[in-house]
Amino acid sequence: MRKCLIIWIHLILILTITISQGQSREKPLSIFGYFQNSFFHETGYTHWIESQSAYNSFNLQQLNLFLQKDISSGWRAFVDFQFLNTFSSARRWGSFNIEEAWIRYRLNEKFTLKLGLQIPIFNHLNEIKNRTPLLPYVVRPLVYETSFSEFIAVDEYTPTSAFVQAYGFILLKNIKLDYAAYVGNSPNISWQDPNRQFESQQTGIDTTDTILLGGRVGIRIGEFKAGLSSTIDYVNFFEGARDFIDAPPSRFSEIPRIRFGGDLSYHIWKLSLWAELIKLTYDDDIPNVSINKFFYYATMAYRIGDDALVYINYMKTEEDITELTVSGEGDPTSFQLIQLLTGRQNVHVPSCGFSYTLFDRLAFKAQFAPVKLKGNVETLDLEFDINFNYYALAISVFF
Repeated sequence: MRKCLIIWIHLILILTITISQGQSREKPLSIFGYFQNSFFHETGYTHWIESQSAYNSFNLQQLNLFLQKDISSGWRAFVDFQFLNTFSSARRWGSFNIEEAWIRYRLNEKFTLKLGLQIPIFNHLNEIKNRTPLLPYVVRPLVYETSFSEFIAVDEYTPTSAFVQAYGFILLKNIKLDYAAYVGNSPNISWQDPNRQFESQQTGIDTTDTILLGGRVGIRIGEFKAGLSSTIDYVNFFEGARDFIDAPPSRFSEIPRIRFGGDLSYHIWKLSLWAELIKLTYDDDIPNVSINKFFYYATMAYRIGDDALVYINYMKTEEDITELTVSGEGDPTSFQLIQLLTGRQNVHVPSCGFSYTLFDRLAFKAQFAPVKLKGNVETLDLEFDINFNYYALAISVFF
């Protein structure tokens, strides 16, 4: 018995040493990330619709914490945690999201497969929008500025998540043909409503049998890069309007939503050009309802030496407005009138900026933008024209 025990102890020791040696040969877990702190000042404005006093603030604009581990040859695991707007759950500031959690198989440089929660390829910026130290902007092109997601529909303009994606390129002499294709959930995701007493489904899952399909095709020739992107999914955003609009119920469910995007970038000498457009359409076929959107931006940058860059930028959004308003809401003694408001809103933002990279991991930025918000409410025969200036400074760090 004693002899058997000694043999077992030896076997356990040998096994432990073998496992520890095997683990020591594994590549360690990499922990790194980006963050950007900013200060901005916004001038006030007065308009007959509304007014806003000037204000300024410091802000932890965005922080991304990454975990990365090469599991074996060709396989890599990756997790991305994102914090926005000086996040504090106790103070109800900002937001926290698990942006990505995927495993990647790379057959070679021409073919890669990703499985799990991920930010899909769409135009040039979507996949790299969180790399703040590598981008010259304090405020990124509007639909990519995640810190503005509380008042800009960034989730509508670009696909924010997919779960299966294949991408790579095909080499034809000196031309690279890029490709990407992905699958994800529709936007009809279950969430927890505190006003509901019972939850019939778990949160965070797609409540329909539809999916997101998307992809990008592009071309690269030297320093020139261009591509076309597109997605299609089906939304139930319009179901709340079925009681107020005379149309068959089938028209309000699983409405096709199509995104179309184009991107262009070119580098020559010390000059760089980046430009994108995004067109968002809902094939709703519902009377008096339209929430289509359009966005584009263009940036011309000039590099001063190896460390400094100046740029001019112009970006614009064009959005249809369709809203249901309730008069007398909250007052049980008043008569409540439900009214459908329609119109259009455009946001024009020219800007200029400067970025200085002190080290490879540290960048200082400045940006100025005169903002113009113009539109109309057709239902009430009203027009609005709001103007203000936006000044911003930022420091971006790669740690």
